[in-house]
Amino acid sequence: MVLGPLPGVPAILVGRLVLREISRSEGRYTGEARGRLGVGLGWAGTQVYTLLLLYVLGAICEPVALVVLGAGVIASLAIAIGASATGAPQPFATAARVSRRAPWVTYPAVAGLLGVGLAGFVTKHSADERARVAALAACEEARRSANEALDASSFDRARSHLQEARRTCVEGAALQDVARAEADVDTKERETVQRRAEEDAARRERERAEQERERAEREERAVARFRDVAPAIARHLQVASARATQRRWEDAEAALSQAEVALDEFRGTEVWQSERCAALVAQVARLRPDVVARVEQIRQRREEEERRRRELREAAEEKQRQMREAAEERLQQMREAAEERRQASLRVQCCDGTLSPSCLCARSSYRGCCSRHGGVCGCEE
Repeated sequence: MVLGPLPGVPAILVGRLVLREISRSEGRYTGEARGRLGVGLGWAGTQVYTLLLLYVLGAICEPVALVVLGAGVIASLAIAIGASATGAPQPFATAARVSRRAPWVTYPAVAGLLGVGLAGFVTKHSADERARVAALAACEEARRSANEALDASSFDRARSHLQEARRTCVEGAALQDVARAEADVDTKERETVQRRAEEDAARRERERAEQERERAEREERAVARFRDVAPAIARHLQVASARATQRRWEDAEAALSQAEVALDEFRGTEVWQSERCAALVAQVARLRPDVVARVEQIRQRREEEERRRRELREAAEEKQRQMREAAEERLQQMREAAEERRQASLRVQCCDGTLSPSCLCARSSYRGCCSRHGGVCGCEE
């Protein structure tokens, strides 16, 4: 019963063999009740697991459930017709005879087929309905998300949600709405791209106009500024020319640099192309090479003079160092000679502590010194 059709079918076959042997034994064998119980349990286990398998298949595939339900209806009609009508056709009569001989097997099997077929059909239909409801909910959610993305002008995200809606929407009206939404996305995207292009063009035009206005204002300010500083630039150039004539090249370079700094302010403007500014620039270009060359000569001459002064200073310092070293060497020699003379004037000290009156430490030999005073022990400290 627990293991189902695996031991159920052998139990049915063995049980029927046992019952046949008991009926043929004429009372020699017993246990008919246990044999019938074994056959009944075998049939019950086989039917239960078979019906469960049919229910699972019917819940998964609707045609299987319809086939099982049809088999149960046909079997019940065949049993009813064969049992109620005399002279019924052979199949119906056979079905009625089998049901009378084994009602505990036939009627549960027929009822199980009807119940399993109907339950499988209902289960499959319920699962399909739940899937349809879930698909409708997913379709509605995808369409709502697509509308939100479209309102936010996020067209790629809207297309992604519409593709999801196309996969989940199963009704024709919903698919038509999805198709219309996709067309709306394309239309709004084109409109948005065109609007942005127009806005960019307008912005560039405004920026260009602003740049033109600022350039015109700069030109006006440059013209007014040049009118104010042109006399000063001309004076700087006159001073530079006069200083160059006087060979005061550094003063000429300073005045020329002031004129160049003032002219650089107008570089890149229309003032730079004006006749007066061009004349001033030409005058600067005419003076600059000669002044720069002369200033460079002055600089080189100063560097050369500075190098010579540095060499003379270093030579004087070296001579003073040598003189100091010679003076220190002579002073050291004088100190050493004085020390030698002092050492030579010291008297010999005898071992009894007296000093020799005639022997000096500078003698090469102390023979005869301190002969009566215990010998020589050192020199006078």
